Formats: sequence, C-alpha cells, structure tokens
Amino acid sequence: MPRSARRRHAPRARHAARRARWRRVLTALGVTVAVLLVSGSVSAFVVYQKLNHNITKDKVDDLITGPRPTKVDKPDAPEEPLNILLLGSDERSGAAAENTNVAGKRSDTTILLHLAADRQSAVMVSIPRDTMVPIPSCKRRDGTVLAAHSIAMFNSAFSEAGAACTIKTVEQLTNIRIDHHVVVDFGGFKDMVNALGGVQVCVPEDVNDPQSHLVLTKGIHNVKGKQALAYVRTRHALGNGGDLDRIARQQAFLGSMVSKIKSRGLLLRPDRLLSFLGAATSSITTDPALGDLNSLRKLAQDVKSIDTKNVTFLTAPNEAYALDPNRVQLKPKAAEVWNALRLDEPLPGKEPKPTATATPSGPPLVTPPSKIRVEVLNGSGVTGAASQLADKLRAAGFVVVRVGDADRPDYATTTVLHDPGYDESGRTLGASIPGSTVTEDISLGTTLQVIVGADSPKVVDVEVTGETSTPSPTETLDVRSANQDICS
Repeated sequence: MPRSARRRHAPRARHAARRARWRRVLTALGVTVAVLLVSGSVSAFVVYQKLNHNITKDKVDDLITGPRPTKVDKPDAPEEPLNILLLGSDERSGAAAENTNVAGKRSDTTILLHLAADRQSAVMVSIPRDTMVPIPSCKRRDGTVLAAHSIAMFNSAFSEAGAACTIKTVEQLTNIRIDHHVVVDFGGFKDMVNALGGVQVCVPEDVNDPQSHLVLTKGIHNVKGKQALAYVRTRHALGNGGDLDRIARQQAFLGSMVSKIKSRGLLLRPDRLLSFLGAATSSITTDPALGDLNSLRKLAQDVKSIDTKNVTFLTAPNEAYALDPNRVQLKPKAAEVWNALRLDEPLPGKEPKPTATATPSGPPLVTPPSKIRVEVLNGSGVTGAASQLADKLRAAGFVVVRVGDADRPDYATTTVLHDPGYDESGRTLGASIPGSTVTEDISLGTTLQVIVGADSPKVVDVEVTGETSTPSPTETLDVRSANQDICS
C-alpha cells in the first residue's frame, strides 16, 4: 500500500481500535475509566468518590464465632470459586451499630450466588424464608447473644441478629464458606430498575392487588419503580399466594434483569451506566472486602464472559414441613446441591458422570453405596484431600462416618480397605474410586476405610445390579436460566 494511502487509513484504524477498547471497558464495568471518558479527570474523581462513598460497609467476621467451613481449593483454576450471599432487606444493614438489630427488620429474599472458578457459569439458589432450619447461637453487634434454636424459620436469623447470623446459619446448613455478602435495600431497588429503563415481566393473568397496588393486565410488561418492587414482593396477587411462587417470580425477574444489564443498550450508554451504578451503590451494604468500586469492578470483569444461558436459578429443594404445612423443610436433594456448589462441580443432573458397572475383573456389583459405612483418611500429604473425597463419596450415596489422617502422609495410590466379610462392599467402593487399590484388612469390621493417596482420586457413580439395588426414582432439579423465555 502506498505511504499516502497508509496515512489516510491510519486515523480510521486508530478510531476503530479506540471504539473497541471503549466497548471492552464498559463491558467490564471499568467504572474509573468509564467516568474519566465521560466527565474528564477532575469531575471523574469527584463522581468516583461519590459512588465509592455510597456503599455501606458491614464488617461481620468478628461476629461469626466458632469454626467455619473450609474453602475448597482448586489450584489449577484461573480464579477461586466465589460464594456470595445476597439478602433483600426492608432497611439498610450495617450503616450504624444501632441498625444491625432493629425490631421488625426482615429479609424476605435470600440467594446464595456461586461463581464457578472458571468464571463461565453462575448458580443462584434461593432459600425460602419459611424454611425450618437449626439457627446457631449468634453474637449481635451490641454485645448480646441470640441463643441457638434447634429449629426455627430461616429468616429469623436476619431479623433477630442481622447478616452475620444469616451467614453463620447458611454455613452451618450447607458446609459452604461464604466469601462475601451483599444486602440490597428494597427501597433503592426500584431506582436500579429505573436506571435500566425497566425490566420485562410476564403476567399469566390480570392483576389488581389492593395490598401491593400492583395493577397489570395479562401479558408482557416493562415494569419500573414501585410497580417493579410490587411485582417482586407481592405474595397474594399472583400464583397460590405462597413464598415459593414469589421466589419463582423473583428468579424470572432477576433473569430478565441480568439480560438487560448485559445488553449493549446499557453498557454503551455512559449516562445509563452511571445512573445504574449510582442507584446500585446507594442501595447495597457489603463486607469491607467487596465494599469499594475497584473490588466491584474486578468482580464485574471476572463475570463479563458468562453467557446468560449459563446463569442458573433454582430454589433449594424443599417439601412441606412435617409439623406445619405452612412451613417447608429441605429435602435430601438439597444436600447434593450444596455439595456441588462447595466442590465447584455441575449441579446434580446437569452433566452425567461416568459410570462403573463393576471392578475391572469382577462380576456385577450387588451392594449399593447407601449400605456402606466409610472412614476416609488422608495419606496424601495434601491438606483437605480427605474432606474433599468424603464430600464426593457422600454425594455418591456412601455413608461417611469419619474423616481423619492416615498413619503416614506418603501414600502414592488411594487404597480401599475392607474386612474379608465385606468383600462386596469393598468391590462397590473400589469401583466408585477408579484406579484405587482394594485390599482386605481383617481388623476393620463393618466400617470400610479409604486412605487417600497422592493420585488425586475421583469418584464415579456405580450401577448396582443385585437384589439389594432397587433404584429409587431420580429427583430432578427445577431450574431456569437467565436467557429463558420470561413467560415460561
């Protein structure tokens, strides 16, 4: 190309490159740079500081006493998995000491958000407020202590002792370490929706609710402000009037909201972007580690590549509480969901696991995992290896009775030990841990042992064909994705 032609094309190429960088900055919600581009350096600093000071910080670590779950390490992943507890509140939490235990303060919405280590997927699990669960003893900010309850409504943890108690309750319930928490003030929620230009919802029938003042005709609507808030909070106007129907409606709304936030219409409009950030930062209370724009920017940058089809919503599997049909209790399936999130693995049923029908040279397996008691001992020298394998064995149906350390830390291969009288149990357990060595040990009795070696053992589901293996129907999870039709 002649030099004169190169000179003519150069400005055009530079302009295209600048436009591409601009899109990348906004797509990642690079707040600081975006403000600089919009307002100039002096006013940018002022706006940045204003947004930064909008965020209320709530330090809760010193209130969460006692042992906490161990974070599962994924050394080969580009990032660590993150678990963020999202709470919807009628009042700001953590703004001042007196606001952490105000009578009547409620959290009707609790969502456990899990961001995968590869930042290619996210799972949002709603925990119904009426779930009957154990509430641990909780320290309040004013120094008083909430006594432990063997069973109580889940949302009482927040109303009686604030976000710290909710975090402690969730960690006890799920064995998942909560990395961050965000309390969203419902009063400011409508401003966030307005900044987006509204969010689309689908109403299955005409609504005229005198309690929430929600008036909508059947069909698709773009709701804003008080109307949007009434839509996500009303219980009696839509569905059967219960909390579970409201949760499903909130999940559909959030899915629509995620799609709107990720749309180019917001990200390429600095005025809308800054308006949304202003409303969002004024409406949230977070832990200090997440309580500044730079941390939020990094988080947004981490998740920018997640496709809406990989943002999954579900409600913790539940059923009617045995002592009160107006309350719910978690089903055993919930434990599988918690375990998948803790280990940063696909939800149950999302991806089929490889199946072993027998040990390499043996006949079909006859003893199901549910009949096998297992002790898992760490002989790998890697901290937490036994706990991780124990979690996987529990998810596969085995009864893990103890986790501890082996007699030495230099086992190269994972070993399954069983009493000679429990040969079939040993075969099932060995088949579940491919590559393991199965050995008899006359000293063991009814409980089998797994000594975890340095070979990074995996666990697969096994197919049992004996008389004791009558399969029970597999319960599927009711999930929806952010890109799902809002009317479905």
